[in-house]
Amino acid sequence: MTKHNANNERIKRKYLTFLKQAKGQNESSIDAVAKALARFEFYNKYKDFKAFRFEQAIGFKKHLTNQKHHKTGKPLSLATMHGTVRHLKCIYRMAVTRDGLQITY
Repeated sequence: MTKHNANNERIKRKYLTFLKQAKGQNESSIDAVAKALARFEFYNKYKDFKAFRFEQAIGFKKHLTNQKHHKTGKPLSLATMHGTVRHLKCIYRMAVTRDGLQITY
């Protein structure tokens, strides 16, 4: 059974709406962001985004290097890993400035 964190879902919904309405991004770009967020949440065991620590980002980047593409079985490309991390960086930047999240160091 898939777990979800209600606070994270609200933040994700706001962010994805922002990307679509304010930034005018297309559905495939929004899907890529949603996939990146899903990967991070799965890795992070659905912990609240508000409890984010930079060590989680370091661990997630290492985790991505060990992941395989679901169709080819090959390691994820550098472009995929970079895009995934870039999407996460953007949502955290928005969450910190708009929602007042405190990232602990």
